[in-house]
Amino acid sequence: MKRLFVGLAAVAVIVPLVVGSVPGTHAQEAMPWMRVDVLEVLPRELDEFIEVQIEHVNPALQRAGVPWRSAWRTAEFGNVYERTFVTPMEDLAELDRGGPLGIALNRGQRERLDERVRRTISGHRSYALRYRPELSVETENPGGLSLAWITSLEVAPGRLADWQTFMRQRLPQIGGDSVVFGVYERYLGAGAAVWQLVENHASFTELDRPTIMQRALGERTSNVAAGLAGVVLSVERTVLRYDPELSFSDPGGEGGGRFR
Repeated sequence: MKRLFVGLAAVAVIVPLVVGSVPGTHAQEAMPWMRVDVLEVLPRELDEFIEVQIEHVNPALQRAGVPWRSAWRTAEFGNVYERTFVTPMEDLAELDRGGPLGIALNRGQRERLDERVRRTISGHRSYALRYRPELSVETENPGGLSLAWITSLEVAPGRLADWQTFMRQRLPQIGGDSVVFGVYERYLGAGAAVWQLVENHASFTELDRPTIMQRALGERTSNVAAGLAGVVLSVERTVLRYDPELSFSDPGGEGGGRFR
């Protein structure tokens, strides 16, 4: 997921990715688009898959001007052969030009690359996210935060305003020197429209401790969670580990450990 894609005991937040001082300063910023690709790699083809990504896919994306790509793999629990890639999109109009690979490769090259990738996977699903900077907290130094605890939340129809108000009211309590907390809205793709909350950590030991939201709310956590009854319909949690081998960023750009 360059900064990704978070727990909620019904809201104990940990998914894929701002400054921790004044949340309002980001209210007018555009909501960046991101593309998320989740690939199910065939175990026997893992080495070939990695080779194709490193030697062909990533160089083509860089030639097309993609500034970064973050790769994530399942951390302990889930499909260990699943790989998740997060890349930025300037806008949806770039898809009319075939996306970055369509820009960097001619038709024959693209078809051959697509075929090589297809032979290494059993499934591929994708979706588009919008990063919500006004609801997120970032740090100037994300290095070493190689785990992303992602909570995907399905918000009830007609309750979106309640959910966003809840997050805006709690954001001032979440910030801290070592906090990286990203909020993403899934706009396009299969399944229900969901929100993804991403909390980045350096180790599983940190995941044993109270989550960011639990620390912010303290003894009020249970009462606040009860207040979300009817707003949040379902909660799904997972932990991903940053994969530096399959990732890239601009020279001098941010290192790994971020969902975006």
